[in-house]
Amino acid sequence: MTEETPDGYGKTIQSIESALEVVEVIRQKERAGVTEIANELDRSKSTIHHYVTTLTKHDYLDKVDGEYQLSLRFLTLGGQVREREQLYHLGKDNVEELAQETGEQVRLIVERNGSGITLYQATGDRVTKPITHVGSIEELYCTAAGKVFLAELSDEELDSYLDEISFTSYTEKTITDGDALRAELEEIRDRGVAFDDEERYEGYRCVAAAISTEKRELFGALSVSAPVKRMGEERFRTDVPNQLQNVAGVVEINTTYSEWTDVL
Repeated sequence: MTEETPDGYGKTIQSIESALEVVEVIRQKERAGVTEIANELDRSKSTIHHYVTTLTKHDYLDKVDGEYQLSLRFLTLGGQVREREQLYHLGKDNVEELAQETGEQVRLIVERNGSGITLYQATGDRVTKPITHVGSIEELYCTAAGKVFLAELSDEELDSYLDEISFTSYTEKTITDGDALRAELEEIRDRGVAFDDEERYEGYRCVAAAISTEKRELFGALSVSAPVKRMGEERFRTDVPNQLQNVAGVVEINTTYSEWTDVL
């Protein structure tokens, strides 16, 4: 069965749409049983059972203690996709170096379809449990890297973005007002770095800087995250931003050099 979508993609296959919805629920919950998935998607348990059985048969899901989780097949797919990303190859060594220099979690982030995706990350010796992982998907309005991407939008593009999203309050500090977000984006354009002050993860601060191409097109973002207890005001507002901008500049030079060699 096919159905027409309102987003310009044309007809889609409903059964595949449903299978992907099942996968997405399991991704968000990390592990879930048939009843939980059925309740989440408002489908019958028998229907969900058919989907998870099929996905398990083809090694996309693992069944553990009566619940389902994503299998390593997705790591194979994700690894193959990441290998084609130029920014990953140009920036991963700098991410590693900055993680060692700061002792904190450092990420290389790209924007796809209105979300920020962690392309690569490294942790310094101060980090015991990272708050994200490679492949993490986050909204743009509540993360430092996300605001970097939003700050590059034109007024018309930002209007469209704000019309389409629904703000979620992840913490007491999450920005949930379009006008407040606009004001902060203006500040980001002026200072060149973006801040997330416990807006996505309670108890954590994050700073991000843009990585641009030689043509000044936004390529990605570089961020440093740390618990508030290790990210005091001076480190948050001055020290880490300076370190970030220096490293982002190096990655931009690598990007420019890569473009030159591609031409040659």
